[in-house]
Amino acid sequence: MRAAAALSLCWMLCVPAIASAQEEAPRPSRPVPNMTKPPRFQGGLKGFTSPLALKSLDTEGASASFTAKVGFRKDTLYVGVDAKDDQLLAGDVLTLSIYFPDTGPLTTGYTWRFGFDGKRASGADSGTPEFAQQKVNGAVERRGNTLSLVAAVPMRALPRFSARDPMVMDLCITYEDQDGAGTKAVPVSNCQSGTMVGDALRLPDEPRKALKLKPPEHVTALEPAATGWLGWDLLSYPAWAQGDEELTPETLRELVVTDPLKAASVNVNVPDTLSLPDGRPVVTVLSGKNPYAVAGQCDAEKELRLGFYIVTGKTAARVLEWPAATCALGRASSVELDEEDGLTIRYSNGATMNFAWSGDHFTRTELGNR
Repeated sequence: MRAAAALSLCWMLCVPAIASAQEEAPRPSRPVPNMTKPPRFQGGLKGFTSPLALKSLDTEGASASFTAKVGFRKDTLYVGVDAKDDQLLAGDVLTLSIYFPDTGPLTTGYTWRFGFDGKRASGADSGTPEFAQQKVNGAVERRGNTLSLVAAVPMRALPRFSARDPMVMDLCITYEDQDGAGTKAVPVSNCQSGTMVGDALRLPDEPRKALKLKPPEHVTALEPAATGWLGWDLLSYPAWAQGDEELTPETLRELVVTDPLKAASVNVNVPDTLSLPDGRPVVTVLSGKNPYAVAGQCDAEKELRLGFYIVTGKTAARVLEWPAATCALGRASSVELDEEDGLTIRYSNGATMNFAWSGDHFTRTELGNR
């Protein structure tokens, strides 16, 4: 009886644990091989020494297919594609998309497009920043019924990738096959719904180590930016940043958010900088959407957020992220840092938020909250 009860208890406790372990099992991935020399940019796959090959999936109604090879050399990912088509037209386009799924559900990949005339703009809806567009080089060559591409993607052009875990990625290649003027292109790809069919790919660790970045332990993902690097945790502001040059309040704001806001433009009373008693500057960064943009109304779907960063030379560390304006709190009416490292934020709706300095960040306290 006891044995049956124990077995029953084990079944209740162990099965969920086993199921959880199965759900968290890492996705199978193939390593991207290091190449002894970079591939030639002419001649298609003939000069591509990497043994890692990808092929397009069978697609109903398609008259094209492709074979691709992938390799890494120093700090650059190389992708070569030979696309065969019974009718090569000016509207035929090759698209490369890279995404690191382990960086979170809210992150997106980057996309680059190539046609007969070389690299083309990916469009604003692709989510690919201009600096990443510019850093990718590619050569396109037409040989008979084959359209060949060799593209070089440096680490500085990659989307957000894991800071310490294996850099597992989806590399999706799509050939948009247009068989006649005015006809709808048929996409041929090695992916389905943005995910590689079968094993994903895994970049080598050496290029990441060669960056010599030293983010804090709680940073889980790294992201290149036009003027530096960003380190992310789970919040909407980067937890850490490193500029290519020494950071100023202005260059920090441009590095950590796409569209930093001026406090006066959104009617919140937030200083540009504060100062800790030991003299270290605390830079404020304001972003988001103003819930009070329409006079006399408040949009509960919008909010302004405030990030506080301590800047030391080329690096900056986020020490607090907090709302600057919401329908519940109102607008920030004052932000003050006292001589004992106490931070107070007051709001137009009467709320007061207090924070204490804990050595490397601000922690909220209940004293004086309303």
